[in-house]
Amino acid sequence: MNEQALIDELKQPQYATMSDQEAADAVNAKTVTIRQPVDSGLLMDACMAAGIWAKLEAANQPGSSDPPASLARTMMERLKQPRPLDFDNPAVQQNVADCIQHGLITQEQQQQLSGLANKTPRWVDVQGIGEVGIGYVINARRAIAGGA
Repeated sequence: MNEQALIDELKQPQYATMSDQEAADAVNAKTVTIRQPVDSGLLMDACMAAGIWAKLEAANQPGSSDPPASLARTMMERLKQPRPLDFDNPAVQQNVADCIQHGLITQEQQQQLSGLANKTPRWVDVQGIGEVGIGYVINARRAIAGGA
């Protein structure tokens, strides 16, 4: 268990007036948003549902090396690859910005697709704490009171 993470969390003012059980419940209920790469199949499905894939196909003019044709071709090939896409990678961000610039995707669609990378796990799971009971809260509060 990551005791220090729990101690640091319980030092926050919102826990000061809570009972041990209320603090345990609040810590167990807390979630965080983390970013993860998105499965390319899920992303392709989302592009199809949003009409982006159709725009890419229409822009992909055979024999053309000019954007948006080359960009559409690149994006379609990338989406067909069976590996996750990291929306936080600067190269991916640049490709998406280029797609917006050439009218292949809107800013709103970009935000929706980027949102697929957001996951909302429980804070205790991210911290490796596991389920927090009142005993953990009592011990953490003792450490806080002792200056730990």
